[in-house]
This record gives sequence, C-alpha cells and structure tokens, in this order.
Amino acid sequence: MNPKHEIDKLEQYKAESIFIFPKGLPGFEHLREFKLQEHNELFSIFSAVEEAAISFITINPFDFVHDYEFELSNDALADIEVTDRKQIEVRCIVTWHSNREKITVNLIAPIIFNTENLKGKQIVLQNSEYTTRHALWPDLKLEEQGGEA
Repeated sequence: MNPKHEIDKLEQYKAESIFIFPKGLPGFEHLREFKLQEHNELFSIFSAVEEAAISFITINPFDFVHDYEFELSNDALADIEVTDRKQIEVRCIVTWHSNREKITVNLIAPIIFNTENLKGKQIVLQNSEYTTRHALWPDLKLEEQGGEA
C-alpha cells in the first residue's frame, strides 16, 4: 500500500468514524474495525464493521461519573500510538434495560480511542474499585422516593 492510499483510507475512516482495533476487543479478537456513531448528546453506538450485529451502546463516562479516573499504561498508549493526551477519547459500554434504574455501565473496561490515527483499544483496569455494572443513574431511586440526590 502506498502512502497516498493510506492517507486516503485514513480520511475515509475519519469521515465515517471507523477505528482500527489492532488486537480486537476482549471476546471479539477476530473483529478489527469498529464504527463509533453519535446517537444523541449522551449515547453513541459502537458497532463492528465486519459484523453489524455486534453493537454496543456507549457513553463518555466523565459525563456521568464526575470523579471517574484511571491511569493509562505506557504500553496501552503505545499500542494505539498516542503521543499527546489530546488525542484520547474514552467510551464505556452500557447495559441497557427497559427500567432506567437497572441501566448500568462497565467502568472497569473503558474503550480508548486515538482520534488522530483512528486506532483503539479496550483496557481492563486492575486493582480498581470500579465495576462492570455501575448504575448509570444512581440517584434515580432517591429522586423518585423524594430523597435528596
């Protein structure tokens, strides 16, 4: 592949928000290309290009969990060729439920995107207090019961 072809492909992928996951995702290692589409101001759809049936609802975790934080290892940054923190975007997978109280988000395995070169990686946080089923709206029960949030 010549350099111009690589640049053209990168521009096409940027226009379509397609990210390359060199190692796939845990459980989906065979899938390498994923599209991230904004659904509305809170939710995005993250779907496999090769298998459209593989789709996830995602959020920017910092919009919901204001004290959410974690460290990215140098290896993780190198895997997706991050050279500047401004290149990073983070999403977490949501488990949807018809009952809003039961909607959860996986904070232990954030998906990291390099928005410049369109590479991505899902990491699993070690020694963390976060869970795979953090309530997306933890204050909802309190509000419905008339309590303070």
